[in-house]
Amino acid sequence: MSAQKKSAAVPPPIGRRRTRQGTVLVGVLVFAPFLGLAVAALGGFHPGVPLVPCGLAAFVGFILISDVHTGRPPTRVTGSLLTARTPTGIRTLDLSDMERVRLLTSFSRGGVSDRVILVRDRHGVCIGLREENDGRRVRRALEGRSSHGGQPRVSRAVRAHLGMTADGTGRHTVMSWLATVVGLCCYLGVITLLTGLISR
Repeated sequence: MSAQKKSAAVPPPIGRRRTRQGTVLVGVLVFAPFLGLAVAALGGFHPGVPLVPCGLAAFVGFILISDVHTGRPPTRVTGSLLTARTPTGIRTLDLSDMERVRLLTSFSRGGVSDRVILVRDRHGVCIGLREENDGRRVRRALEGRSSHGGQPRVSRAVRAHLGMTADGTGRHTVMSWLATVVGLCCYLGVITLLTGLISR
């Protein structure tokens, strides 16, 4: 039985590669409009032609920012190893060897639409966790680490989200919303500026 559980864990090099694949995928999709504009500038045709498919690719990329590392329930836990299926494949995270824990907040028209706890271990494997049970596992692991030293980098927002401090997530929510709005405005502004320059 123990051999079967151990074999279900994904080796760190594979999990690290799948983490990198997810990051690269999102980066390529988000920067697709700039690649399209470069092609238009070099090819001498109207930038609107590549911007249509590249804009759709960027839209998918922004959606995947909070999803590409997120594990699909149910997660499997064996000791300190948490295994979950992500869009780039199954990964196994070592909760006893966490390096960084942060909170990713997404928004929709109605306000906060999603909160994901992003956990990265010292092997470079990253998994996003949405479920309350997984959040409790992270909290227990963090509390265990605090009593034995070697604390990972944990954001204040994560501690508040997990109920480890009396602080709320209000400040984090406001700052995340501002960063999202300003980031999108700058992103669209640069694309609009480049499109105008190429169209001349």
